[in-house]
Amino acid sequence: MPVRIDVHCHFLPESGRRAHERGEDWHGTVFSRDENGILVSETGPRRMKFGSPLHFEPMEQRVARMDARGVDIEMLSMLPPLFRYEVPAADNAAAARDVNDELSALTKRFPGRFLGLGTLPLQDVDASVTELERLMALPGMAGVAIGTNVNGVNLDADELAPFFTAAQDLDAFVFIHPMDQRGREALGSYYLRNAIGNPFETTVAAASLMMSGRLAQVPRLHICLAHGGGYTAAALGRFAHTWQVRNEVESTPDRSPALLYRRFFYDSLTHDERTLRHLVDFVGVDRVVLGTDFPADMGMTNAALEIRASDAFTDDEKAAILGGNLATALKLTPAPAA
Repeated sequence: MPVRIDVHCHFLPESGRRAHERGEDWHGTVFSRDENGILVSETGPRRMKFGSPLHFEPMEQRVARMDARGVDIEMLSMLPPLFRYEVPAADNAAAARDVNDELSALTKRFPGRFLGLGTLPLQDVDASVTELERLMALPGMAGVAIGTNVNGVNLDADELAPFFTAAQDLDAFVFIHPMDQRGREALGSYYLRNAIGNPFETTVAAASLMMSGRLAQVPRLHICLAHGGGYTAAALGRFAHTWQVRNEVESTPDRSPALLYRRFFYDSLTHDERTLRHLVDFVGVDRVVLGTDFPADMGMTNAALEIRASDAFTDDEKAAILGGNLATALKLTPAPAA
């Protein structure tokens, strides 16, 4: 079986932990712990609580947890609320440089265990392209993680086009993760902000990239959608119908969702074996990759072990999902054996 690679893993930068220990802010963000040891961040008026006490653990302990949960390589990305697209661009550019340098250093400190998905100050696209060029030259960096919107602006916005072009030119893997969920007025109860809002955000990002033609403009770019692609697979027929009949969409062949949906990778984070089986059947097993959202409470910590033990997938399907597809996309050849 190929090496098992988890595309969806988050971390708190060690520089942030050290700032917390010194009682200092981290590039304008203050970190603390609540009464249960849960990480809390405050950036201006924005206060976020993260659903795990594990963010303060040393990375040595994280590697031990990877072994226990059947993961060989984590593709590490920063906690999405810390993408900080709302702060001054210069502050975020400085933070991005620190995070990306730290990610690269982690891949050298723990050889063969981590790949870096860097962060960018996407509120400043020129600065983002400059940092993308820099980080992709660092050892161990596979690409970047970005949010589903930039201060409320969808990813198909013309001002973001240079980022996608640069990502393709630099062969950067792009992981899209929901953040700043919109429509919150209807999602105030029962943690629907996450339960519905996160898949909704991912679906908006996918649909915008397909119907705008942006995805067709970067045919060599590898893009992965978090949380099983949100509702993209379930809504694809409706997207395709919209593309055919509505004047709001330019119905050129290169923008057809019926063709473009297979341009995405979809992580396996569906929380239900039947839903994952449907996703594999619908988008193709070659487009589904392991994702756990470790260490979030809304993640699937042991997904690799559960998929490996499942009777719902063939051995070839398991090998593709657990690492083969990402090993191919990332050109990890020959793919090392687990």
